[in-house]
Amino acid sequence: MSIENDLFTALKTLVGNRVAPNEFPQPPIVPVWPAIRYTFVDNIPEHDICGDGDDTTATPRIQLDVVATTYAAARALRLQVMAAMRSFTPPAMLENSSGFYDEETKTQREVLQYTIHGSSS
Repeated sequence: MSIENDLFTALKTLVGNRVAPNEFPQPPIVPVWPAIRYTFVDNIPEHDICGDGDDTTATPRIQLDVVATTYAAARALRLQVMAAMRSFTPPAMLENSSGFYDEETKTQREVLQYTIHGSSS
């Protein structure tokens, strides 16, 4: 499976399948909250004596945007996402997190950035 499929599988039950890559639904579709968005920040190639590897051996960094309508709901969902990511395969390490109020959508947003450590061939 791909990391995208694995992320969807790991997180979908937390938000009723509302896990999306890169962007939340845009008008005319009205987004339903809570929801989670994942974005690949970068992909760090694995270097060895033969050169750099490809995407199968690279270390991707991802950002998860966890969005809910209230602060308490966003913080609770953040903890659920962190618990799900602790058992993610391949291993995912939380690098940093932050939270803020999104005035445009009137939602609370928790941002979690992970590095996913795959194995080198």
